[in-house]
Amino acid sequence: MVPKVLIVDDDQSWLSLMHKELGSYSRDFAIRTADSGDSALAILKQEHIVVVVSDLRMPGIDGFDLLSRILANYPDIPVIIVTAYDRPKTKDVVFRSGAAGYLTKPFSPDILAGEINKILRKKVAGGNLHNVSLETFLQLVEMEQQTCTLHVLNKTNKLGGVLFFRNGDIVNARIAGRQGKAAAYEILSWSSVSVSIENDCVFEEKLIEGDLQAILLDAMRSKDENEEASQALADGNEIVLDEPVSGEEPVNPGDVKAEAIEAQADVEGAQNPPPVVEETEPEEELSAVESIRRQLAAALGNHSGINDIYTDDDWDQIIIQASNLGEIFDLGQLNVLYASKGSEGQYLVLPEDDETTVISIDPDAPRDRIIGVLS
Repeated sequence: MVPKVLIVDDDQSWLSLMHKELGSYSRDFAIRTADSGDSALAILKQEHIVVVVSDLRMPGIDGFDLLSRILANYPDIPVIIVTAYDRPKTKDVVFRSGAAGYLTKPFSPDILAGEINKILRKKVAGGNLHNVSLETFLQLVEMEQQTCTLHVLNKTNKLGGVLFFRNGDIVNARIAGRQGKAAAYEILSWSSVSVSIENDCVFEEKLIEGDLQAILLDAMRSKDENEEASQALADGNEIVLDEPVSGEEPVNPGDVKAEAIEAQADVEGAQNPPPVVEETEPEEELSAVESIRRQLAAALGNHSGINDIYTDDDWDQIIIQASNLGEIFDLGQLNVLYASKGSEGQYLVLPEDDETTVISIDPDAPRDRIIGVLS
């Protein structure tokens, strides 16, 4: 996958020009743009960005503030600062603040491309590995006590993650805006990957508890669960589950007791009235949305990648069309539909008799595990 570069500037005309002119470097990198610091942070939280180019003067979150936040939350992402307001000490302050590069406007797109490629070459200075066994390679990193940063690409779903090693010990991991052990587990559970090796590590302190072998064992268990869920999907179709999501209303225990009493009265006769049964409060009747929310929270915890769960009948026509396709190709009943709207979001849609339930998810959410829970 071509690495993504994020360019941030409140000048829409300049952004459009850079996006167009840097298109000739599409083999080296892809361009994403943001017109504010807030938009840039939202993109960083969702996508695997490898380099950020930011203007210095912007309303709201300016270049310095954005640089500071990236260093705090995405320390492996280099930031190039650009500005039209160059002052004698500006460059020095920018570099002392942690920037990887500095350019004064105006400059040609080729100059910016050169700076970006220089950073990208450094990121892969240790080489590239394709179709590797990640766990085997990591054991070599541990044995040789290497200090490095591994940029890992999941070739199945095109997600990217980063593993940080110092002296052969795993110290941190990152997927988009998530860091720590949970991110490490997810990366280490990926089966088909390619790896770019950077001969450096931005982290001095260990932020992940436990040694590599213990983390690998836990990740292998997670991988087995993912593969089981994937196999269940493969037995049908990518958008079909073996079992529909139950839409039946919960049984009211009070109703069951009432039916039992009536049956007893029929058998014993009208002269023998039914025993008095103490009434009980009926159990809370959960909505379909709340039931799914609790089910996923119990199975996946706080790092599920789920943004929201709600009902939306605007999806009904899409559900009908997908169901018709399933009938044409003899795929069976449609129970879960996965839909991606690119940067607008990704969704799992559950068709129900009364209403359509929509689950909004992050691009790096464990989609197969969520579907496996729902099945």
